[in-house]
Amino acid sequence: MGKNSDNLYLHADGDSFFVACELSVEPQYKGKPVVVGEDRGIAVAMSYEAKKLGVTRGMPVFQIKREYPEVIILPHHFDLYNKISEGVYNILISYLENVEVYSIDECFAIVKQSDIKYAGSAEVLVSSIKNEIENTLGVTYSFGLGRTKALAKTASKLNKPNGMVLLLNQKDEELALKKTMIDDIWGIGKQTIPRLHNMGMKTAYDFVSYPSEDIIKYFSLPLYILKLELKGQVYNEVKIDKDPRDQKSIQSTRTFKPSSNDPNIIFAELSENVERACEQARELDLATNSVSFFVKNKDFIHRTGESRLSLYTTDPSVILNIIEPIFYKTLQKGEDIRSTGITLHNLRREEEIQRDLFGIQEKDNEKNVLNKVGDKIREKFGPNILKRASSLRGSGKNRGNSFHKI
Repeated sequence: MGKNSDNLYLHADGDSFFVACELSVEPQYKGKPVVVGEDRGIAVAMSYEAKKLGVTRGMPVFQIKREYPEVIILPHHFDLYNKISEGVYNILISYLENVEVYSIDECFAIVKQSDIKYAGSAEVLVSSIKNEIENTLGVTYSFGLGRTKALAKTASKLNKPNGMVLLLNQKDEELALKKTMIDDIWGIGKQTIPRLHNMGMKTAYDFVSYPSEDIIKYFSLPLYILKLELKGQVYNEVKIDKDPRDQKSIQSTRTFKPSSNDPNIIFAELSENVERACEQARELDLATNSVSFFVKNKDFIHRTGESRLSLYTTDPSVILNIIEPIFYKTLQKGEDIRSTGITLHNLRREEEIQRDLFGIQEKDNEKNVLNKVGDKIREKFGPNILKRASSLRGSGKNRGNSFHKI
């Protein structure tokens, strides 16, 4: 049953997110028609300038090059997208207690009256979040605020890109619903839209004004619940992430520039990914006994390797010693590599790991205590204050990388 609440719901929606992420590191392309999808052979994401030219999602790259030679076509960099997505989440959670990651470029959050009071007003609160995301991460988000998730989602679409629509009273809601066409309502499937049109409904306002008994009679329960949500009754709560210790794997990846065919530099990049993934696992008191890695060349061809460990560990030295010989066999002579990544599989909570007869697991646990001391030092003095020699084997530069959970 729906409920009324003093809480409001925030929806944050990335503007042409993949393209925006690329422009955050390639600012010279801002304001130009840009398409992401070179490595897929089709347009996966487009800038607003590219959309205005006529480029559509799924259009073949060869066709874009032929018909729109002025368009800049870029490949994907999923490690970058995950890093920025994680950054958006971290900014949101610094303002609001309950945040749901809905997709890589969308979040919902509960906004309490106390949050609004602390900020001074709802407008100040949302604009502060919006501006921090843009100034810190170099991407823009459109925001919607309303009494339910459905209203917040509706609001965020009304003033894209880089917009902010707050539905703070009934008049605001009615105006937003009248501006929203049936085709644009979140949660209404393509097969349902023609049926609603045939019943005389053109806008979201028509939909919420339609007799409830007819919606119940001719459609499924979720559509009726959507109607109630658009009328301000809460049915869909913000879903908080599960216990992070329940995850089964952790991945750390990084694309580096320039690409390199020097095995030492490439292994140094992979080593730093191993360090970062292990640090995240230690933070959650998790350990792994199975790892895999990849290297990706400048033509986006992946080469992979994997290994099973004889014990559960988060010690980078143990993992690196196991994968190093496999790593060098994986490389092709003279091949330029642009990205590396490591995945820790089969994660298990430390307190659930069985001790072995010969005490090998116990010795690794003792070594893990030292690694955690190193984590505290890095936390206090910066991530580059302590590194393994293998991570400095190549160029020796300070490298930042991003991790994400899968």
